[in-house]
Amino acid sequence: MCTTDVDFYPLIITGRPTESPYQQAPHGTDMTMLRIVPVPDVRSGDLVLGCHDGHLNPNKLRWTPQSAAAFVALPIWMHGAVCLDGETPAWELDEYALIIPREYRPAAAYAPGDRVERTVLFTPQRNNCRDEAGETRAVMQRGTVTSVEDGAALIAWDGDWMTAEIPETGFRPVDPERVERERSATGFAVGDRVTHEEDNATGVVLELWSHWWDARTMARVYFPPTEWSHSGRHEMAEAHRFSHALPAYA
Repeated sequence: MCTTDVDFYPLIITGRPTESPYQQAPHGTDMTMLRIVPVPDVRSGDLVLGCHDGHLNPNKLRWTPQSAAAFVALPIWMHGAVCLDGETPAWELDEYALIIPREYRPAAAYAPGDRVERTVLFTPQRNNCRDEAGETRAVMQRGTVTSVEDGAALIAWDGDWMTAEIPETGFRPVDPERVERERSATGFAVGDRVTHEEDNATGVVLELWSHWWDARTMARVYFPPTEWSHSGRHEMAEAHRFSHALPAYA
């Protein structure tokens, strides 16, 4: 291998953008631990800093805009692609990712009250405005750490995806900026409790999305069993039909 001498210069960073999608690597990250790995080799807990949109070429490295964000990987394979972020099948199997291995990712220990999220593989049973029956997709479920013993966290998960499988991808902290963006748009966030305008029933928000036709903000809310109904139900409607009650973790 050929080597060459290089000059190093000190770099002082006085400000870092924090708004999405310009989330930076956590303070204390040892950037000398950066690795380029095939997307299928990214592990749960690795810190993803970028993704290459083609085969590696030492004369032409092109990094996609994903390099502007940093997130903890919850990789799951789906529909011939990889959901590195746990919910979006946007990474092809022949691509490469820029990561900090989880062994070198700065991470504070979890404590009771911390908000976390995990990947859930949801398979809808009928067609609706959001899903096609039998078409499995990856979604995120949030929860709250209730206790920590010997490094193991006990988590109360919000709501119930019902017809879902829980893959062994682990969990990660919820991004507080994402929560604030959700609340600024609808008045509530995923995991918050809301009431329905028609019957005042109280449920938990499972997901928010923009309608494919006119970009209306939609909400999927889980309503637990009651004395009149022995099974829970999902309700999907425009977000304005629900009003914020209490956060699910309050």
